[in-house]
Amino acid sequence: MDEMKRILLVDDESDLCFALEKVLIEYGYAVDSYEHPLVALNKFKPHLYNLVILDIRMPELNGFELYLEIRKLDNKVKICFLTAGEMYYGVYSDIFSSIPANYFIRKPIDNDVLIERINEIIAHDTQMT
Repeated sequence: MDEMKRILLVDDESDLCFALEKVLIEYGYAVDSYEHPLVALNKFKPHLYNLVILDIRMPELNGFELYLEIRKLDNKVKICFLTAGEMYYGVYSDIFSSIPANYFIRKPIDNDVLIERINEIIAHDTQMT
């Protein structure tokens, strides 16, 4: 039997975080979810997760900043981003231009489409860094 895949989910919208966690668990994933990026960073355990899902717009530490901090702790974990807004990289454009477009998930998203995208990302051999 396959080992259960672990996902770290960080989104400051509590309702969305709860709903996404519920869907991921329903589809067989083990999920650690946090609404606060600094708490998520403090609780992060290197080499534990198959995938990290980060909201881009969060207070104190946005998704891109959290990505950079997680990379310092684990440079192999796959990371994708949730966004309700336009894909604006700003000062991060050099770093994130190498990340495939399918690693950016637009909100709102249908649950089946979300799971399909997550499965594709986890199955992908490498994560761009």
